[in-house]
Amino acid sequence: MYQPTNFADTIFRQRYALNHEESWEDACERVAKHISSAENGNRDKWSSRFKDVMVSNRFVPGGRIWYGSGRLKGQLLNCFVVPADDSREGWGKTVSDMLVISGTGGGVGINFSPIRPRGTPIRGTGGQATGAVSLMEVINQTGEVIKAGGGRRTALMQCLRYDHADIMEFLSKKFNRFELTEENTKQLIMETYPNLPSDSLDEILDNYDEGVENVIRTLVKYQLDQRLKNANVSVLVDNDFFEKIKNEEDIVFEWNNKEVSRIPAKEIWDIIVYNSWESGEPGILNEGLANEMNNIWYYKKLISTNPCGEIWLEPYGCCDLGAINLVSHINPETNEIDWDMLADTVTVGVRFLDDVLDVNIYPLPEIEKNCQNVRRIGLGIMGLGHCLIKMGYRYDNGEGRKMVEKIMNYIKKRAYEASTYIAAEKGPFPVFDTEKFLESGFCKTLTKGIRAKIREYGIRNCALLTIAPTGTTSIVSGTSSGIEPVFSAGYKRRYYADVEDSNERQIKEEIVIDPLFQTLYQEGYDLSSFVSAHEISVEDHLRMQIIVQKHIDNAVSKTINLPQDYPVEKYGNLLLKYAPMCKGTTVYRSGSRGNEPLVPLTVDEAQEYLESQGILIGSAMSDCMSGICEV
Repeated sequence: MYQPTNFADTIFRQRYALNHEESWEDACERVAKHISSAENGNRDKWSSRFKDVMVSNRFVPGGRIWYGSGRLKGQLLNCFVVPADDSREGWGKTVSDMLVISGTGGGVGINFSPIRPRGTPIRGTGGQATGAVSLMEVINQTGEVIKAGGGRRTALMQCLRYDHADIMEFLSKKFNRFELTEENTKQLIMETYPNLPSDSLDEILDNYDEGVENVIRTLVKYQLDQRLKNANVSVLVDNDFFEKIKNEEDIVFEWNNKEVSRIPAKEIWDIIVYNSWESGEPGILNEGLANEMNNIWYYKKLISTNPCGEIWLEPYGCCDLGAINLVSHINPETNEIDWDMLADTVTVGVRFLDDVLDVNIYPLPEIEKNCQNVRRIGLGIMGLGHCLIKMGYRYDNGEGRKMVEKIMNYIKKRAYEASTYIAAEKGPFPVFDTEKFLESGFCKTLTKGIRAKIREYGIRNCALLTIAPTGTTSIVSGTSSGIEPVFSAGYKRRYYADVEDSNERQIKEEIVIDPLFQTLYQEGYDLSSFVSAHEISVEDHLRMQIIVQKHIDNAVSKTINLPQDYPVEKYGNLLLKYAPMCKGTTVYRSGSRGNEPLVPLTVDEAQEYLESQGILIGSAMSDCMSGICEV
């Protein structure tokens, strides 16, 4: 049985335990019993199997499931998308939906593209529309009120299509790429600080110089950051957009089939690239590819992702999450994947997540109705970075990617197979249409055998697979997050500490070594496969995401790490090459969001530190895989 220790145990007790006395085994049993209540006549059997895969750390439910199971009115889902309608009533409904869902701990994605652009005449009142971004600000402020009232931090995804007439306003609202001149300085200061006395404003303007400009720029950047600070923001794109960029064509902004304005596609693209390079946002959400691969294309269009981008959803769509811990599926004798064990975990995981949909308490009736119609689940993985290292594969080369493709293809086949068997027992999802389902872009990637099973039995879930950023649950499980590589072999951590017998504070530094790295070092493993996120090229990060995306019917959440000095032009060219093959793209350039307290160590530096601490390397595992060596 697995047992969280140290920091993993602390996080487990703070976030997921029912109370401080609840043990890991007790929590697994609580969750298993709650979820298995959906099993009529087979509750004891499935409760036992659910507990078994959890207590052994093979399958890890999403955080909402850990927390909500066994509690009154437990809301167990992580991901939601609600529509935005272009009317007063529609605005009110969107705000209300977001407020209710956030109150249950769910993250909300919203596509604001249906909202008429700023300045559009309103026939009923004779006024002009305030535009899509103003509704985003209302939603953001609502999230601020929730947080101020002692609630959880609101998790939002706010997105807008590239051909919406408010796109330039959207791209300037959260980012600091703006022209600051003496002419617009007064307006910017007044917008940022409306209560500033007029004599103070006059003094600033009278002494305007480069120094004052830099201060104002910093202050205005901070204020811009606050306007949509409770949301991740992304631009919705499709293949037409990428083609217009390459062909140097204009984007035509229309409303009610009338041209509003136009702008070169390359100009929009350059701002997206610069802002994401500068601050990590906006992300890019490829709704064209998402809908091309949409299994329920015939029923509802996918309009947005959840806040972290791992699930594309239809209006009032939702999804529950769980992850397979790949490290727990490595056979210690062969150092390879135990495929039979993995097949069993996938089968149980699919059943578990399908049952969640039946025991969950839904925040809105529209969500419950849609969920029962499509029965979308999100089975993913964690520990890929650690798994590759333990098996001796590098994350950033062809052999490593071949192994990942083999693993993901296997999980895809087993998951779809499991869902067909549940459909044979309990029935397919209600809006399942055999021929149309099999015509979807993703279903065409399935084997003939799986497609034959879908044709014969139907399928229980409209979509089954995702890659979520399993940050906190990965910590509890003692492994790396999602499909991310390890951060580093170790890192230097700088922090402030109080000086003894003094009111002063000083900066201290400590070295933290990755636990897996230290274990493998002490056991004598070949550490040439230990490659950290910062040592992997940008292109290899993107290649890994695309390999995984081929076998995922929902979407992939992954961070593309950029070195601090990475040229923005080179980044833009790579993004233009690979983004059309991803359902979503998120980047983070080192240092782009301020000073970073963690400085990664190389493998050599981590080894030198361990040696300096008197930690000696053991005999090479490659020389003695069985642990019984000849003398």
